[in-house]
Amino acid sequence: MDGNHFHVIVRDLAGALAWFARVWTAEPVYREEGMAMIRFGPILLILDQDEEETITTTGYATAGRDANFRTVVGRGAQAIEEPADRSWGVRAAYLKGPGRIPLELEQALDANARSSDSAT
Repeated sequence: MDGNHFHVIVRDLAGALAWFARVWTAEPVYREEGMAMIRFGPILLILDQDEEETITTTGYATAGRDANFRTVVGRGAQAIEEPADRSWGVRAAYLKGPGRIPLELEQALDANARSSDSAT
């Protein structure tokens, strides 16, 4: 079985969709009252409107993590953590998304970068 979607609850659906459109340049592929779907490659992010918000970190693979981080911050995203090499072999950055949705930008480090990081 392959995963194809996940649901995240937000209080302000219109605000969340506006944020994704402005910051991520992502538009819904489907929308109805109280629900919208945004496609990210093979995965659908389904935003459901309700009173209790879900805390869900959504991760995005990127080939240009630092440049993409600067781009979305320039569009209004708030940085939680600047891009940094992580011990698990990636360079990752974290941003505050709409509602209670943190977003992660991640790119795998090559073997040379991982071995030099572990030596420091």
